[in-house]
Amino acid sequence: MSFPAGQTDGDADAVSDAVSDNERVSGGRAIDHVLAVAIEPSRLAAGLVDAKGELLLRDRVTTPTRDVWRTLEQLIRRIIAAAPPGLPRPRAVGVSCVGPVDTRAGTVSPPLVPAWTNFALREHLERLTGLEVELDSAGGAATEAERWIGEARGVSSYLSVRIDTTAESGCVIDGVRLSGAHGNAASIAHVNVEPGGKQCRCGALGCLEAYVSSTALQAEFNRPLGRATQPMVERTGIMLARAVASMCATLDVSTVFVSGNVIDALGDPMFEAFHRELAVRSRLKSLNGLQIIEPHERIWPLVAAASLAQR
Repeated sequence: MSFPAGQTDGDADAVSDAVSDNERVSGGRAIDHVLAVAIEPSRLAAGLVDAKGELLLRDRVTTPTRDVWRTLEQLIRRIIAAAPPGLPRPRAVGVSCVGPVDTRAGTVSPPLVPAWTNFALREHLERLTGLEVELDSAGGAATEAERWIGEARGVSSYLSVRIDTTAESGCVIDGVRLSGAHGNAASIAHVNVEPGGKQCRCGALGCLEAYVSSTALQAEFNRPLGRATQPMVERTGIMLARAVASMCATLDVSTVFVSGNVIDALGDPMFEAFHRELAVRSRLKSLNGLQIIEPHERIWPLVAAASLAQR
């Protein structure tokens, strides 16, 4: 696939007027940018992101139940066709996908996108674009983005947790992102927080994701997050604290970044329950002074995906 210059069409969203030709060329130099792709259970997104983490162009569609790849391919083609004249070819592709992801094989098997099982996403994107593709989980992408343009800049060791439709996380130790055999090291989703508890989408009982993801919460309580009941809010905080305490004790980190739609929606009451439970669960001396940080600036999934191509 080539990357011709085109005109912005009605399907693509030009972000904050950042797509003018004058802003794309400075002193005769084309602005460095990448193609970013974010795969989520509820939507597919693609866009162009510059080296400062600014969205230049974006588009998104609802994740279909069938023909997921065809829908994504069409979305990417629209983005490329919408690129303004003078914008050069992206130098790489960064793609994040809800886990599990096998970064070594380049495949994805997200249970909430049942049409894809061991789907060779990296290979498909390489064939489509002709570019180098960096693939990671949504949690891994959020972790990388936090130290690229977020509040983890200068922090050598930390855990990053994102709670949305799924529970995602990643970890950096002494400046090195943990990867593991398949790229899913430090994943928090399936930490057991309630032995013999609710059944998770993975088939096990008592996983964190079964208690805190927006998908699980809305299915159980049959109400939007904005109308969460007190028991719903408190239990979410308690379960999240249990998982975070276990992860911090195992990984020996003292800084945790917590973000996501669920965190935003449940707010301070959830954090109050979280901190009460965390105090009970983190009695090890190494966990004294554990810092829980809710970043002031939200890093959007497309920007997180773009961070993968900055490595």
